[in-house]
Amino acid sequence: MKRGGSLDNQLLFYTVTIIAVLNLLAYFSIGDWRSIGWFVVAGLCMYVLSMSKTLAILVAVLGGALCRSVYVEGMTKKSKNKMDELKDIMNGANLEGLAQKADTMVKRQKDLFHMANKMGPLMKQASTMMKQLPEGFLEKAMEQMGKREKK
Repeated sequence: MKRGGSLDNQLLFYTVTIIAVLNLLAYFSIGDWRSIGWFVVAGLCMYVLSMSKTLAILVAVLGGALCRSVYVEGMTKKSKNKMDELKDIMNGANLEGLAQKADTMVKRQKDLFHMANKMGPLMKQASTMMKQLPEGFLEKAMEQMGKREKK
């Protein structure tokens, strides 16, 4: 029975060690130095207090994970791009922002409609002027412009 218990302890030790190494690699790959620091500090403190390698590694993994979840994912404000802000607004995370964006869009739409109304008479006048041009005038003008660009 004692021999089986020792084998179980070795299996547990190797499993926890593999998990710890994978966590460290993940922390290094994203440059999370705070979690790496907590990983090392928690592991060393637990090793000094308990002299059990398995428990020390397990506490180190938990210390790094806890630091990651509290400091990096919970307390830091990540910079947001326009799409993230738009997603927050559309999800109702910022109702005041949604109201302001809606007001801005309504004002822009009114401005565009007003400009389009002003362009109507100008477009009619341009159309009338183009109808008064001799037939083939625009085609000849375009050919002349094409010849100038080739030179």
